Parts: sequence; C-alpha cells; structure tokens
Amino acid sequence: MTPAGRIAAFVFLTAAAAGAALWATRESLRPRENPQEVGLRWLKDEYHLDDATFEKVSALHRDYFRQCDKMCRQINEADRPLLWRARNRNRQPGELNAHLARDQIVCGDCEKAATEHLKQVAALMPGQSGQRFLDDILPIMQQQRRVHDENLSSHLRR
Repeated sequence: MTPAGRIAAFVFLTAAAAGAALWATRESLRPRENPQEVGLRWLKDEYHLDDATFEKVSALHRDYFRQCDKMCRQINEADRPLLWRARNRNRQPGELNAHLARDQIVCGDCEKAATEHLKQVAALMPGQSGQRFLDDILPIMQQQRRVHDENLSSHLRR
C-alpha cells in the first residue's frame, strides 16, 4: 500500500470511528420516554382521544401511578411466602398460609385499584371507545393475575 493509500485509509477509519462515537453519544443522551408515556401515547392513538380527553386521562394516570408506586412498594416490602418458607423451615404450615393470605390481600387491593382506575379512564372516553378499552384491557389484567397465582402456587408445592 502506498503512503497516500495509508493516509486515505487512516482518514476513512478515523472518520468512521468519529461518526460511530457521535451516534453513540447522541443516542445515549437522547431523552427516553418512560413506559407510562408510551402507554398513554398508544391509548390516545388506539382509542382516538381528542386533546382535552387525553389531558384528563393523563392527569388521572399520573395520580394513579403515584398510588400504584405506593402499592408496589407494599408488595415488595411484604413478607413474601416463598422467602419466608425458605428462611423458616421449622415453622408450622398454618403460618405459611397466613403469610400467603396477607400477600393475596395486598395483591387483591392492587388489582381492585387498577380495575377502578381503568373504569375511570373508560368513563372519560367518547362513545363505545370506553367499553372497547375495558374489553381489551381487563382480560389481560385478569390473565396476568392468573399466571401470577399459578406461579406462586407451583413454587409453594416444591
């Protein structure tokens, strides 16, 4: 390779590396939407919400997500039956059932709050959009609860 070819290759590789570094820097600094924002944008597009309705739904979601975060902390801080069982092998089986019942109450409260929130969102939607929203979302939420309960049950049987 001639000296001019080496210089050209060096300039090309340096420019490619600089371009890749620029792209990586821009991507890492670009603001990202949080999952709630993505979900709200989908809600607006899927159910054809006007701007006024979308603002009301967004405000309702912001309030609910504060409540949801609190409930998630309660669930995470709860004395989880699986961990309790592993750490306390010499306890009575009835105690495990009491812990499990307490956790199910916390999960049930969370599910009730989520269902109520979804119904409030549906009430803000125009026409049949609200009922379609509930028909789309509630079965998914119920399926998630069934899967959670089945997973918990299978872990407890081990």
